[in-house]
Amino acid sequence: MTAGATASDSPFIKGRNARMYGKTRDSCPYAEGSEDRAAWLQAWDEAGSDDAGGDTAQQDRGTVDSV
Repeated sequence: MTAGATASDSPFIKGRNARMYGKTRDSCPYAEGSEDRAAWLQAWDEAGSDDAGGDTAQQDRGTVDSV
């Protein structure tokens, strides 16, 4: 990162945010073969795996009667 940059400026965070806000994988703004593109795409992909797995804290654990 450059001087004065924040974590939210990183390609990784931008890729995660892009996925969360409905952007497509093809919307990656970084050049083919660059480290920034690899980070953006990795974050975009990982954000999608969160969607598929769900938040385990939110899973229904059943009731006392179902044990």
